[in-house]
Amino acid sequence: MTIRDIHTHMRTRRLRRAAVAALVLGALSVAAMPSARLTFAAHPAKTGHINIGSKSFGEEYVISHIYQLLLEKHGFSVGWHDLGETPQLQQAMLNKNIDLYPEYTGTGLQVVGIQSIVINQTVAYNTVKNKYEKKYHFTWLAKAPMNDTNGVGVTQATSAKYSLHTLSDLAKVSNKLSFAGLAGCPPRPDCLAGMTAKYGIHFAKFVGLDSTPLRYKGLASGQFDSVEVFTTDGPIQANHLVVLADNKHAVFPADNIAPVIRDPVLKQYPQIASILNSVEPYLTTQAVIKLNVDVVLNSVDPVTAARKFLKSKHLI
Repeated sequence: MTIRDIHTHMRTRRLRRAAVAALVLGALSVAAMPSARLTFAAHPAKTGHINIGSKSFGEEYVISHIYQLLLEKHGFSVGWHDLGETPQLQQAMLNKNIDLYPEYTGTGLQVVGIQSIVINQTVAYNTVKNKYEKKYHFTWLAKAPMNDTNGVGVTQATSAKYSLHTLSDLAKVSNKLSFAGLAGCPPRPDCLAGMTAKYGIHFAKFVGLDSTPLRYKGLASGQFDSVEVFTTDGPIQANHLVVLADNKHAVFPADNIAPVIRDPVLKQYPQIASILNSVEPYLTTQAVIKLNVDVVLNSVDPVTAARKFLKSKHLI
């Protein structure tokens, strides 16, 4: 499976958030995952050794390698581990097999049992930070400004034809337009149901299509007038698309990324907070879109992309 295939598959995570949360909560009540399946050897270093985990898609690969390179710059030796999805990473943290990994605030809220949509980014971050500290003794370091949330994308031509810039603009002409989204979009409050309830959006036609590449291909060809996007998708930049603003801040949830670290590790190496926090302001939505273009669409090695990014910010 290519990085693009992995990325496409994993981008359906919002459909499975409730399932992910259930898996996590279930996993924590059963025996620990067999350590024989993982290799987490300690390596001596001047500062210490840190094990970093990653989910199995391009955006996580490059951001976790950014963390790795920053720590190595400051004298740590680092082990990097591709562990799949949130349940595996959460269990590895509890087993002390890994020390930190990048997580999304929206996913984290689901893990701690909060099913309602939280749109305010600061509220989402503060809530998940407090819940993780109390429940797991994990610390969320500074969140990045990038918000990898749901959205509606249109071509520049469609935006110009109908004067589309916001969801309120879309509501005025939605009955003339088609919309392609994940098959589970219609009943979701962060997708079609929410757009209908909050904006009065009623599309002429909805097409359920779980393949992200096919949605973007259909948009480019004119098969669809609008599509469901995730706001750090590489094709947004590559295809010069317009993502319509949720101008009422009523539908699309906060989903910022941040390093999550085990408290004993942070206590032993408190400098990790300032080291990793140094990069977070640079991880904007536009910056992460560019990283996704490089890694997912152009098949740039994630370590190479991470190193180039950090050098451009004079952090390594």
